[in-house]
Amino acid sequence: MSEQRDVGGMDLLALEGCVIVGDDASRDSQLAVRWAAEDAARRGVQLVVVRAWSITSAPRPKDVEAGYVPSEEEFADAVREAMASDLAPVLDDLKPGTGVESVPRVLLMPAHCSAEEALVEASRHAAVIVVGARGRGLARWLGSVSGGVVRSAHGPVVVVPGRGERGAA
Repeated sequence: MSEQRDVGGMDLLALEGCVIVGDDASRDSQLAVRWAAEDAARRGVQLVVVRAWSITSAPRPKDVEAGYVPSEEEFADAVREAMASDLAPVLDDLKPGTGVESVPRVLLMPAHCSAEEALVEASRHAAVIVVGARGRGLARWLGSVSGGVVRSAHGPVVVVPGRGERGAA
């Protein structure tokens, strides 16, 4: 077990036994979130959605005056709000009566570090890590993050293929 308790603002010990999925707001990551939510429901565990961010990629917090530099916590809150908005259609689709017996508890977790670092460290505690086949990288089948997580994770990893790819629904 890792001695490290915090990576990118994530409390890693709070992730014990969860299904953790990486999200970058792409279509492939939305498919991965859907699959991970269904898996978390089957297992009866919490779903944790992780989105990595940096100062240059984070949305600017609302109600921040020009010239004010938001705190790391304010940026993380803005990322969490963007995640909630981006994932609402996916998570709303999991309401009872849509084929998922019980909707898992969902925790949206911004991580102020690289996506690969966040997911690999989280894999020390997770039941499983779920990633989309391709993100925004140039690789044909595995994006740079999903490939790095597959190579370096400390536990099981599921790579959810995009629509139209071999094995995809």
